[in-house]
Amino acid sequence: MAEASGRELALLRRLARLHGVQSSYVDQERRRVFASPSALLTALRALGAPVVAARDMPQAIRARQRELWEWRLEPVLVAWEGRLPAIELRLPAGSARGRAELTLEFEGGGLRAWRVDLDEAPALARRDLDRESYVAVALPGPGDLPLGYHRLTLEAAGRRLEARVIAAPARAYTTGATRDWGVFLPLYALHSRRSWGVGDLTDLEGLVDWAAAKHAGFVGTLPLLASFLDQPFDPSPYAPASRLFWNELFVDVTRVRLPGRQAGSAAGWDDELVREADALSELPLVAYRETMAVKRAVLEGQARAYLATRPGREALEGFLDDHPAVRDYARFRAAIERHGPNWRVWPERQRHGQLEPTDYAAATADYHAFAQWQATLQMQALARRSREKAVGLYFDLPVGCHADGYDPWRYQSIFVSGMSVGAPPDLVTTSGQDWGFEPLSPDGLRRSGYDYVIAYLRHHLSVASILRLDHVMGLHRLYWVPAGATARDGVYVRYRPEELYAVLCLESQRHQAAIVGENLGIVPTAVDRALARHAVSGMYVMARSLQPDQAKPVRPIGRRVIASFGTHDMSPFAAFWQGSDLDNRVRLGVLDSRRAAREKEERAARKAALLAYLRRRGLIAGDDPGEVLRACLVLLAESPAQRVLVNLEDLWLETRSQNVPATTDEHPNWRHKARYGLEELSERPEVEQALALVRGARPA
Repeated sequence: MAEASGRELALLRRLARLHGVQSSYVDQERRRVFASPSALLTALRALGAPVVAARDMPQAIRARQRELWEWRLEPVLVAWEGRLPAIELRLPAGSARGRAELTLEFEGGGLRAWRVDLDEAPALARRDLDRESYVAVALPGPGDLPLGYHRLTLEAAGRRLEARVIAAPARAYTTGATRDWGVFLPLYALHSRRSWGVGDLTDLEGLVDWAAAKHAGFVGTLPLLASFLDQPFDPSPYAPASRLFWNELFVDVTRVRLPGRQAGSAAGWDDELVREADALSELPLVAYRETMAVKRAVLEGQARAYLATRPGREALEGFLDDHPAVRDYARFRAAIERHGPNWRVWPERQRHGQLEPTDYAAATADYHAFAQWQATLQMQALARRSREKAVGLYFDLPVGCHADGYDPWRYQSIFVSGMSVGAPPDLVTTSGQDWGFEPLSPDGLRRSGYDYVIAYLRHHLSVASILRLDHVMGLHRLYWVPAGATARDGVYVRYRPEELYAVLCLESQRHQAAIVGENLGIVPTAVDRALARHAVSGMYVMARSLQPDQAKPVRPIGRRVIASFGTHDMSPFAAFWQGSDLDNRVRLGVLDSRRAAREKEERAARKAALLAYLRRRGLIAGDDPGEVLRACLVLLAESPAQRVLVNLEDLWLETRSQNVPATTDEHPNWRHKARYGLEELSERPEVEQALALVRGARPA
């Protein structure tokens, strides 16, 4: 449809609107960008629209309209603060008579039932489709509801319709701390003298203890979710094998308690494995395959020792009975090792989510189940330590998961094949981004009652006291890229934000965990308004907020934000200040030299304005980068921002980036270990000096 006629294009855009697909968007330079007809058509097919060619569009439009009007009760209804408004029922006009029976089953037990005369219900709207009239009528609700997830059933004229009612608080949980601060370091980068090739959960506990001694309020890190570290191989924390399980790479194998033995006893490893772990610890980059192989060998030995005893097997079985999804996940990972990493080419039964004991090796499934058990136990211990020390855990929730992962396999009805999520071109990545994972179906999510969303939120909030939602705009819309197309040829697809916010606010309040939304980049103002309305904090990044105005070199910092100088997707402060990040991006091919020269010129003007301002404030005497960084941290700490996040690597002027977006093999993303180990942090005067300034400007 590259050369669609005006009429065909109008029909295509009309069909797109009916399915929540945007025909255009406004880019970062405020230009309207129109989606190509082929991209719109591909997205519509992926969403299930019965359209192959232009001639199919009138029929596809009628089919979608009938779907939205013929005996329609919205699959999800939101009752903010427990107050459910009138229930809208759409049905054929000739059927809007007689009695409707409604029943509401409460999450905690009990029910409420009532009857409605349809011919007395107020009409909200009418629609004529294919010579048939439809009407939307308003049915009275059940009154105030307890907060929770309830099930509404409506029966009328021989029809039975169901909906999930989410009775949710209007705002997410907010802590008593109004001017908190914390430190950040990826766990894979953190290390200590006792680490086995990579930071582990004991190291993270150690960082919590260290942060508590510095009077920090929280510790932040990157996602800690299960990853593919063999076949397939993808160590990115933003392409997890699942958003429902932890990464066994971070298990401290020396803490595993075996029946009849003390923790740390030499079970599951020998001197050769210890030597391998020591050698891996000496490497400047994380060797994921090799480190995981060593840890797996240990965990497999521990699993065998554990399961060889009756108390051990009973303990593991008890955990799996309480967490049946772990058993399912373990079998899936074991099936991958037998049938191959791409589950889409498995035999039909296994491909569609049905696994039998003959489909995998029992010992392999036992290993994955045991590893998840130990990861869960150590996560629970970390959460307890965090509460004892009054240092919150600031976790990160990726916007998606690996295309070959457990979640798309188990929840196939809500994942959309043939499309991937990404971002359109912007000033940072001029060719756009394709992140490679499948999007969630807006309709599929609603039909499922958001069970998957509830599950991954609960998984994180069982440990985290602050949860950052990567690409929070995904609650409103996501940029879908057709398979085989470039990121320039994508389309935005809308979701139901109020329903997603309802789930988010309810789970946030239940777990007493604050929510932060990553709202950087091309973000419509409606997203920021929704974050404020639901008490979800946004983000403020100083590196992106500098301006060449000597009176006001830094854009104002709001209150409901978590403020930092940069992010894990940006260069560290020192590389930014030197400009070496721009040279690096040109070298990697993600920035052209012409734009880099313009950015250097613009950055020089912003830096000059900032330096002049800092001198007037008496915060610096010269232009030493360390002095400038500490002054910037003081500005952040003195601001009204609810939270300030300090990247520990900035404090010793690290220049290596943990991640360069839009690169894969060109840059060692997610692999750089911190220059200093956990034991050395307190020995670094530049670390103590910077944190003392933050502490002084933002006392606990």
